[in-house]
Amino acid sequence: MARMIGMRRAAHVAASGFALVALCAATALLAQPAADTPPRSARELLTRAFASRYDVDVSSTIELVVRSRDGQERRRTLQALSKRIDDRVHSIGRLTGPEHLRGMTVLMIEAAEQRHDAFLYLPSLATVRRVTTAQRGDAFFGTDITYEDLERQRADAFDLGAIGSGERAGEPVYLIDARPRRRGNYERVRFALATSDLAILEAEYFKRNAEQAYRVIRVPRETLIAQDGHVLPTRILVESRDRGTTTEVRLGDLRINPKIDARLFSVKTLQSRRPLPMQRD
Repeated sequence: MARMIGMRRAAHVAASGFALVALCAATALLAQPAADTPPRSARELLTRAFASRYDVDVSSTIELVVRSRDGQERRRTLQALSKRIDDRVHSIGRLTGPEHLRGMTVLMIEAAEQRHDAFLYLPSLATVRRVTTAQRGDAFFGTDITYEDLERQRADAFDLGAIGSGERAGEPVYLIDARPRRRGNYERVRFALATSDLAILEAEYFKRNAEQAYRVIRVPRETLIAQDGHVLPTRILVESRDRGTTTEVRLGDLRINPKIDARLFSVKTLQSRRPLPMQRD
């Protein structure tokens, strides 16, 4: 029984590490020039913003810092690679710390209907197991990241309101209220898109009939970096106000559209104990 509990705990930890792999790809922001004319619709804006996030391959190292209500911290580090293959996102993440989790690896492949196939390698058992992602709103091992944060977002998955305007940290933004057509943990989400490049600076999640967001994801403008025509965050803040917890995602050694061998996204790589071939070019 203790072994089974340990295996399940390990699976959740690796899945949380993988959340960051997909989360790294999901936060890649492609810079776009300011429009000469006003946007035609909220759907056009959100479509462009979502497309900019996923039309990029990524190599990075990631640190996840989870802070509890009483100030305690837990940390995870991993290597992460993400590549588009036949217009589907493939991601792989290998935990490098803490030591007792080193080598645990997760492979995720985008499947039909915005879902993903995920496979977990447990080095202590030399076993590959399938990981279910059916519970889209569930938290990963006590973090403030959910399965839905990993998924490729599409504007046609939401019913959209009119385009609003506002500011985030003094920067002009478009505000778009979106109600998911598929029932989930929240009733609506408000996206704040920078008017300059459509970077998604904030996403606020609301429960039914609530005026205050229970969960907020922010990307501080000062942590965005430009490279090869793309803009990428080096820091992401996820706040669960109802739980009183936060998760900070720190992305380092970022490479945008590096040369990544498609053969890395395989069971053979999962079973390897070697570090992932992180790209430098």
